[in-house]
Amino acid sequence: MLVYIIGGAVIGAVIGHLVPPGSIFWFAVGAVSGALVQRYWGRRF
Repeated sequence: MLVYIIGGAVIGAVIGHLVPPGSIFWFAVGAVSGALVQRYWGRRF
């Protein structure tokens, strides 16, 4: 699960440098999205 959270956070930080409202917001969105993706895939597979 930690891999998905870190991966999502890194992707969010990269997007945050390009898209407003900033890297902190996208970092948090990416981390939460990574956790949700892992939970979804954990239930399906």
